[in-house]
Amino acid sequence: MVFWGSFVVLLVLLCCCVATVTTSGSDSDAALESDRSETAGSGPDTGEKPEDGSSFIDQYEYGVQAYLTNEWEDCVYWLERALDGYRTYYESVANCRIECEYAARDVKHRGDFLHGSNVENLQHYELILRRTLCLSKCARRYAIHRYLPFSEDFDGHYMDIFHELKAYPYLHSCYLRTNRITLAASAAYTTLTRHPDHSVMRKSFEEAIEKPGIDREGVRDMEERKFVPLLIGGIVDEQERHWEPAIERLEQSIMQFIFDENQCRAFCEGEFDHGFLPDFITAIGNHFANMLYCKRNCTTNMGMVRGKYYENLFARHYRYLQNAYYQVGKYEESYRAGMSYLLFHVDDLDMPEALKTIEVEAKGSVTAKFFKARREAIEYHDRMVYEEKLASFMKHEFDRLDDQGSDQAEDEDDSDHGTYSTEANDNPVSDGNGDEEDNKEQDVPFNQKTQSPPDVSSVLYSAEPGGYTDHHEL
Repeated sequence: MVFWGSFVVLLVLLCCCVATVTTSGSDSDAALESDRSETAGSGPDTGEKPEDGSSFIDQYEYGVQAYLTNEWEDCVYWLERALDGYRTYYESVANCRIECEYAARDVKHRGDFLHGSNVENLQHYELILRRTLCLSKCARRYAIHRYLPFSEDFDGHYMDIFHELKAYPYLHSCYLRTNRITLAASAAYTTLTRHPDHSVMRKSFEEAIEKPGIDREGVRDMEERKFVPLLIGGIVDEQERHWEPAIERLEQSIMQFIFDENQCRAFCEGEFDHGFLPDFITAIGNHFANMLYCKRNCTTNMGMVRGKYYENLFARHYRYLQNAYYQVGKYEESYRAGMSYLLFHVDDLDMPEALKTIEVEAKGSVTAKFFKARREAIEYHDRMVYEEKLASFMKHEFDRLDDQGSDQAEDEDDSDHGTYSTEANDNPVSDGNGDEEDNKEQDVPFNQKTQSPPDVSSVLYSAEPGGYTDHHEL
């Protein structure tokens, strides 16, 4: 009787646990069902399980199907494989493009062209042909084609799924059903780093983080860029006055930051659907404009760290490096780090004072080299400024061209109807009542309208390990 009594109690507890998991996942399940219904029929046939050499798209579709049929272990298995496959595809494509760009630069640097003189700018097109050949060889070497079930009619639908981390809400639910609580919280947390206003996933995360058995320190952003732990580690070392380790990690973070962003930028150099059949120059211009917009968004996205947005995150490395180098008596390195920081923050008041202190302490050892910003900082800053100018140029000139076309069409329409007026309504922006507030957006610069998402300062979870936490500013 004691045995049966214990068994009944155990059974009741088990049912309660199952009910708790089911209830906590109901909201996210409803949201996923809604998302899935909107894209139904857009994927490949999922009637059979993908083979080992299948694409990450097939694996994603089967993982979602497994979720819909309550096959939770299969859901976890196939979605994890899909995400791993996409990462490999992303890195292979980006690295091929970076490799081939450097190979073309090397040809240009050595002057190793097929012909000595640059007749009609043909050397520019020779470099494009060389990069095209390099990319074809690299794609074969990494067998990039195997990651996609199709390539000719690829419409970007699945790229958006992986870029926007839409697999993680499914993975969160499946982790939850298989009692992988820490991974479930990590999947929800990963979604929130990209979509901090996702209310359903935030609720799911808050429920998961409070479950028994959760390892709070094990909760992580599963898509975190590689520079982030280096940067945070360097900040923690500086806070704890471990100057040499701080310098080492911050220097590594700078190089990794550049590489991570260059991968993102290289991935922007993909296909582009013009929607019409442009001529040669127009096709190049349109494709370049699309690519430039994508690359500038890479800079913005690099500033998203653990659910918060930090503007000019790259420049912050130099602020910490300036202090760390100063503390170990390396005045030249400290001064140049400060000069690099000022490239991005010309109005900063504290850094010039710090540099004056170095000038006093270094005395006669100050040379002209002290006043030169670091090479990678100059290149990064120059590229950023030039791209901002290009974006502003495109916005201003092509908008003005459109406005001129609209004005001409209105003039023709007015002449046809004989109703041209010279009263206050001549200004097409004004409504004749002096209220022009609604039209101010037209005067906003391009970079202000398309860059820098709002600062997300909410803390995603309350664990506070030693050193840096999500409460601290970078």
